[in-house]
Amino acid sequence: MKKLHFPYAIVILSLLLAINLFAQKEIDYSKLEKYIENATKSFEVPGIAVGIYKNGEIVMNKGFGYSNTESKQLVDTETIFGIASCSKAFTAACIAILVDEGKLKWSDKVIDYLPEFQLYDPYITKEFRIDDLLCHRSGLKTFDGDLLWYGSDYDRKEIIRRIRYRKNEYSFRESFGYQNVMFIVAGEVIEKVSGKIWEEFVTERILQPLEMQSTSTTNTGFTEEMNIAYPHIEESPLDFINYENCGPAASINTSSTDLLKWVQLLLDKGIYNNDTIFSIQQYYKLTQPHTLLNAGHGEKINEAHFLTYGLGWFMYDYHGRKVIQHGGGLPGFHSKVVFVPEDNFGYVIIANQLSGLVEAVHKKILETHLTDSDTDWIAQYLKYTKEREERKKININEKNDQRIQGTEPSLDLDQYVGIYKDEMYGMAEVSITNNKLHLKLLPAQKLFTADLNHWHYDTFSFKFKDGFLPEGYITFNIDENGKPEYFTIELDNPDFHFYKLKFIKADY
Repeated sequence: MKKLHFPYAIVILSLLLAINLFAQKEIDYSKLEKYIENATKSFEVPGIAVGIYKNGEIVMNKGFGYSNTESKQLVDTETIFGIASCSKAFTAACIAILVDEGKLKWSDKVIDYLPEFQLYDPYITKEFRIDDLLCHRSGLKTFDGDLLWYGSDYDRKEIIRRIRYRKNEYSFRESFGYQNVMFIVAGEVIEKVSGKIWEEFVTERILQPLEMQSTSTTNTGFTEEMNIAYPHIEESPLDFINYENCGPAASINTSSTDLLKWVQLLLDKGIYNNDTIFSIQQYYKLTQPHTLLNAGHGEKINEAHFLTYGLGWFMYDYHGRKVIQHGGGLPGFHSKVVFVPEDNFGYVIIANQLSGLVEAVHKKILETHLTDSDTDWIAQYLKYTKEREERKKININEKNDQRIQGTEPSLDLDQYVGIYKDEMYGMAEVSITNNKLHLKLLPAQKLFTADLNHWHYDTFSFKFKDGFLPEGYITFNIDENGKPEYFTIELDNPDFHFYKLKFIKADY
């Protein structure tokens, strides 16, 4: 057989040239800025800031739109946004610092530091390790327990005490279940080990060394004179909600300029300006897979073949690269932090309204830097948004069709009045105001209060003061003696499990 060296050499040379050309791909950032500006308008989001860091320098950092649609203050690179769950990676890094210092181990049991920590299953309680706190494999369902902290007056210790009443849906370490409460527990571990509350530790050991001077762990003290982005729903500004009780999971506020310093630290694997914040060993511990998620069949070229969660980070593959990222969302805020070690680049996206905008911009930045594709992500995510709104309308119409007309409540209104209690969540009050039943969920009564309007039989519709949530329904169960025994809540939303609550009448 003849050896055809020359054609092989040409093929190899062509491949090397292609790789070299791809590596030297120039990005038109002015074009990318125009895309983001157009996307912001298309999704009708008030404001967004986007920063990109590549090969040791900031190659783009810009604000778009308004921080407040009423004041018309413009977003710039110093505007402060809530970053919600992007806070989690900071908490994971705090634990990594303590591991570096030999003050705890990833494999240590949580109850060795917090004896009061207790989950529904005693075996899970006994075996729960420090690393389990940070990778969503507790056995609880995604967002279980979030009603304990959202808008409530419970402090972190009370939130942790009450989560023991939520039954685990999965076996321990069997399945991914996104957990904010476990990150709150991690914050308490940090305090126990270091002697400093989470706010002090993350500020002294991460925010200050990285010179993140505009970054804070609370929105308490925000004033109109400050360069802050207000949360919005449908382009209308909202009042701030205090998230200090879930600080280690969701309360950090920062600007795109500051957040790019965090990206720089991550790309340099724990080192910032020659100062080691955490070791390279801990960097790899944080960014290695700990919990598997469903990535589909993983058989299509250029689509993800794996999706995993590390410690405070999601990870997946994209065109042969390992993408490490985390998103964040709270009413009126949406964020994303992404970095790609193999290409030495990362970026941050922070917006002051939930929508498809952040994901569309994220996909465009990633595609622009790592491929030659030019997908219209704006159109795709606008399509997803339209489809979601259409599903909502269908659900509303179906609910209206199920309503039975001409019915009346089983009891006089005053017989529903009283204090009710859910074992995990706490107290609720049903009263009469202006000849109408009125509901308050007492731990979060500033948000969860509403008049009840008769729907049918012993079901009443309501709309909480919280503009983030849709209309809901409360149904009273009447016993064989004609007395209200308990009520349940139906409130269709992906974030808060009202349907798991059962409020039993206190004097029943």
